[in-house]
Amino acid sequence: MIFRVGACFFILFLIASCGQFPVASDSYEVNPEGWYSDDTKSFEWTVEDTDYRYSIFVDVRHNQNYPFSNLYLFLDFTFPNGKNRRDTLGCTLADARGNWFGSGTGSLIDHRISFKEDFEFPIKGRYNLRVTQGMRQDPLQGVTDLGFRLETTSD
Repeated sequence: MIFRVGACFFILFLIASCGQFPVASDSYEVNPEGWYSDDTKSFEWTVEDTDYRYSIFVDVRHNQNYPFSNLYLFLDFTFPNGKNRRDTLGCTLADARGNWFGSGTGSLIDHRISFKEDFEFPIKGRYNLRVTQGMRQDPLQGVTDLGFRLETTSD
């Protein structure tokens, strides 16, 4: 019995040390009729220690019928002090021949898109990120899910 408990602890330690676990993550399904430019997806998280560095990712899932090789997203940050900042994220989803860069099975393709790496949040508190699509097609067809992931960066 002691061997099993020790072996389980060791396996959990190995798993924990091999990759980053999210500090915050969330996802939304996109309306099957299309993603309208005024349909904002909102993500919130709390930063309690400004000494850590973080990586921020946006997860995009689309089907094989997505009509473009890229995706533009508008990212609106609200800081705990109420200040705002807007960034535009250009996501390349396919190569010049139309082969998807993401992974997946069947008709769905998943992309984890790095937005910020080794990033320090300036102040403690509650942050909000609002994401809207910035494509010229409205509604945008083929995007099925949108997610957010915040991870601590290893030293």
